[in-house]
Amino acid sequence: MHAFRATGTFPNGRVVQKFTQDIVAADEIDARHRIYSFFGSRHGVNRRFVNIESVAEIEPTESTAPAVVSAFRDTHDFAAAAATAEEE
Repeated sequence: MHAFRATGTFPNGRVVQKFTQDIVAADEIDARHRIYSFFGSRHGVNRRFVNIESVAEIEPTESTAPAVVSAFRDTHDFAAAAATAEEE
């Protein structure tokens, strides 16, 4: 499993809302499927209305998303990443 960051837009009422979502997936195709699934279940948006502009693999320590931290807590040191982020 890998960590991915997806960015794009989706219709939220009368507004087109931008999003950035960090997820855990096997590959880029699986990451896109999980993004579509997330917006369908949480916001009731059909897949055809979710516009995914980019999906990029990231280091798990770059994310603060609970799903990413939980998936990689045994293999990565998130405390060290948080300490360096606070120093900047």
